[in-house]
Parts: sequence; C-alpha cells; structure tokens
Amino acid sequence: MSDRQYAPLSGMPLPPTSSSDKLDTVQSYENEPTPTYFEKSYSYDKYMSEFPRAPGSPSNSSQVELLSQFAESNSHQTLEELQLQSATGFGAGLVCLCAETLVGYPFIVLRRQCQVNVWCKAADLSPWLMLKAIYQIQKGQGIAALWKGFTCHMMMEGLQLSTDSCISHVTDLPKELPSVSEGPAKIIGYLTLKTVSTIATLPILSAVLLDTVQSESARADSATPMSCLKDAIYRFTGSGSSYQYRLLLPVHQLIIPTVVYTVTWDLVGHMVHSAVLKLCKIRQNTKQSDKDSKRKNGVTESIWPELLAGTVHCFVADFSLLPLELIMNRLHLQGTRAIVDNVLDAQSVIPYQASYNNVQQCVEALIDSEGVPSFWKGCSALLLQYTTRFAVVHTVRVLLKYLHHFSDRPSLMPNDSATSLEK
Repeated sequence: MSDRQYAPLSGMPLPPTSSSDKLDTVQSYENEPTPTYFEKSYSYDKYMSEFPRAPGSPSNSSQVELLSQFAESNSHQTLEELQLQSATGFGAGLVCLCAETLVGYPFIVLRRQCQVNVWCKAADLSPWLMLKAIYQIQKGQGIAALWKGFTCHMMMEGLQLSTDSCISHVTDLPKELPSVSEGPAKIIGYLTLKTVSTIATLPILSAVLLDTVQSESARADSATPMSCLKDAIYRFTGSGSSYQYRLLLPVHQLIIPTVVYTVTWDLVGHMVHSAVLKLCKIRQNTKQSDKDSKRKNGVTESIWPELLAGTVHCFVADFSLLPLELIMNRLHLQGTRAIVDNVLDAQSVIPYQASYNNVQQCVEALIDSEGVPSFWKGCSALLLQYTTRFAVVHTVRVLLKYLHHFSDRPSLMPNDSATSLEK
C-alpha cells in the first residue's frame, strides 16, 4: 500500500508498469477491508452532530450515550431511514412544544394570579376551583382572556434565546449546560452566560408578568409586544412609566432573586433530564433483548425518552422552585397596582398591594400574614398544566406508534397480487 504511486493532480493510482507490479496491486486491493455503509455514504460523527435535539432539553451531552446506542443498533438501516427518523424526531418535538405552549398557557396565567392573590389561602385553591375559574373567566371575559399576554410571553422566550446566542457568539461561552466531565470552567462559563442574559432581559420579564396577571376587565388597551417593550424601557430607566409609583422596586433589587431562580431552574432541570434519560435507557435495555425488537420500535423508542425527559424535568423544576417563583413574581409586580381576577369566584377583581423592601421581608410577611402553605399557591394550576402536557406527549407517542406500524405493514408485490387473484 505504501509503494503505490498516485497521479499528482487527480489522486488516482497510476497503472502498473509490469506484471509483477500488477500482481502486487491486485493483491493489495483484495486485502483492503470492505467499507461499511456508514463509511461509504454517511459519517457516524456527522450523524450524531446533525441529530436534532427535542425542545425542552437543557443539553445535548446528556443524550449522546442514548443516541450512540440507537445508531449502533440501527447501523443496518439506509441513509433515507436515518434521515426520516431524524425528521420525525424534530417534527414530534416541535408539535409537542407548540401544543404544550398553547394548551398550558391558561394554567400559567392562573398560577401567577394565584401567587399574587393575598386574600386567599393555598388550601382554597383546589384543582376543581381552577377548572371552575377557567370556565367563569372565559364566560365573562371571553376565551381570549385565558391567553392574555401570550404574544408578549412568546416574545420574551425568543429574546432570551437570542440573547443567549449573541452572548455565546461574542464571548465563546457555552449556551447549553456542559457535563461534569468537561470541567468546572465550562460550567462556570455557562452560569455566567445565563446570569448576563437574565439581567439583560429582566425589565422585559417585569412587563410580561404584568401583562399576564392584569385582568381584561381592568385593562384600558390590549397588551401588544410594542407596549410590552415600552413598559420594559420605562421600568429600566425608572422614568415615564405608566405604572411608576412609590412602592415600585428598582431593577437592581430584582437581579438576585431573578438570577437565582433562572440558574437554579436550569441546574435542576438538567439533572432531572439526565436521570430520566438514563432510566429510559436501562428500561429499554431490559425490555428489548434482541435487535429485531429494537428495530421494530426504533423510531418511537428513540423519540419517547426525549419527550418524556423534557416534560418531567420541567415539572420537577417548576414544582420544586414554586416558592421562589412566588417571591420573584411578587417583587416584580410590587408597585404596579395590578388588578387581577379573583380566582375564588372568578367574577370579581382585586388589587395587588404589597410593600416589600427585599426578599427577606417578603418571606417574613408571607409567613406571618398568610402562613407557610402560602408559598405553594398556584400548585393546583401547575398540576393541571403538566397533566395536559403529559397527555399531549402521550398522544404524540401513540400517533407515532400507529404511523410506524402502518408504514411497516407488508404490501403485496405485483406477482403476489396476481397469484392471489388467480386463486
């Protein structure tokens, strides 16, 4: 192999000049190993890098091991089948994200309204009461009242992703949480990026929270992205705001609780996401012992762990950090004189009035006036939100199984059909 001569421009081997050289060339070609399908037409590393990540996943590093096992077990498949599975995974994740956002947003509105309601107790806010409140609100204010501030909420999500990408592009900091094996420097860089991104979008978060909880019956104009940006600029500059009052907290006092909540949410979500993927991998290894069963449910079983992990890690993070979210929302909305719907009867409105100077005073006031269970206000709405979200994810899984089973049905060849007609 080392003595073979190549043309200087084309890189092709030169023809042998003698019979002995010809014999050596033929033997060298015969001794070369036959390349596999992946070596000929598709690189495994390229396959791993182009495999789409399902929405809701905090990091790609937690699913590399699962994807590598799936790729190895399906190495016999063609390139078209692998591309179809990748497109199916991306499409299923996108459908779940859109459905979860649209279906779950009314429960986010109710949860935030419960958190700023100082007149009710946590024990009074049952799931049945939340369903009754949804019916009464849409009956009295219209179906659009349950999706108030939705455009501003989506604008906020897009701005956060854009800010993370811009900071990562300028500073080369990772915009996804690295694994522990990559070293503490990468993790610190990620936490720095999230801190700077959260501070940059903090005024917009305050404006979005106000548009979410403000009752439609007490709103002069409908909330739009332009009005949200306008209130965010007023909140950042501290002048000219339409809701600038004496009790309005300055932006710098909101940095610590907001950053702590955002960073902690990402850390908890990443750990839970990795744990769920590992459990799904162990379950698949136990359930599927041969390659035939792996191939039979390859598409569904490769997508389902990511969809399940995305739902579970969001629920665990939201549920465990519910008290911190309540404190953060109350500090952001203090001094705005927000008028919220009374979820106890869903027919009247109540003002949100608070006078906290810092996080410590907010915690002490909650314990003294409303009790320790008040930190879990909005828990019923959270449970309903993730019940509907899990139902959406499970529906997508059932549809994938049905479509995969329908596509694998054996079709009659022309000879077979002719034979059956003759019989």
